[in-house]
Amino acid sequence: MSLTLPNRWSERQQVVAIILGMAIILTVLCFLLLLPVVRQRKQLEADIANKTAELMQKNYFEGEDALQRRLDSEQRRYAALTNDWQKTVLRLGALAGDESVAPGEVAHIDFKVALFSVRQRLIDKSRKLGAKLPRDLSVDETVESNEDASQRMLQLRVVEKLVDLSLDLKIKTVRETQPLPPIIHRAGAKEEVFFIEYPLELDLYGTLDNLYELLGVVTDPEHVFVLRSLRVEPAGNSGADLLNIKAVMSALVFMKHPSEITGAAAAAATRTAPRRTTVGY
Repeated sequence: MSLTLPNRWSERQQVVAIILGMAIILTVLCFLLLLPVVRQRKQLEADIANKTAELMQKNYFEGEDALQRRLDSEQRRYAALTNDWQKTVLRLGALAGDESVAPGEVAHIDFKVALFSVRQRLIDKSRKLGAKLPRDLSVDETVESNEDASQRMLQLRVVEKLVDLSLDLKIKTVRETQPLPPIIHRAGAKEEVFFIEYPLELDLYGTLDNLYELLGVVTDPEHVFVLRSLRVEPAGNSGADLLNIKAVMSALVFMKHPSEITGAAAAAATRTAPRRTTVGY
């Protein structure tokens, strides 16, 4: 006779137990697998919420129409600033379009011909007015073989303008005109040449009225010069109303538009076409 243990689990109960066990196992597996994804999703939702709040705070979280209006407003502002800049250059720029030259565009012989012409014209003008000028305008006609004559040409134009101005103001004597080394002003991330000062040392002999007129007229748009230094002394025993006037004045020559300067704020806007000559005159 054999003894058997009673089976406490019926077949149906065993199936249910197996199903429940598999469900528990699958639930644990899903939890373990999905937990990193859920965390990543929550992090992304938090990042989106923070970025949305930041954009709303800066008024960037706007519709397409609002953004277009903002873009139109910035473009109008850029156009207005560009117009203001052109007016400023026209006012402060010392040379007119036919007087400005780009580096390397002037041959040595062209400079010498221009120097001879300017000397002759100013000497004839001074004779008619009874004024005295320095010999050869104190401008050396020698140009080294490796020297850029365009710089000498610009210095000559500055001398011509200031001597012309002195004669127009009836200044009795122009003792000396000495061009000084140019002063280069740079801007932008690459330190590009923005504008150049061409200073000129001027030694005059005239009256107090001449001095007042000279200081007043150099602020006119037709002939703006930057006054860098001024020294005035009585002219000794030659007359109480006559003065020795020594001044250093600079002419400004703008080389580039602000939008052409690398890294400038205006570089993001529409750029102007490259220019071969100095701009804004």
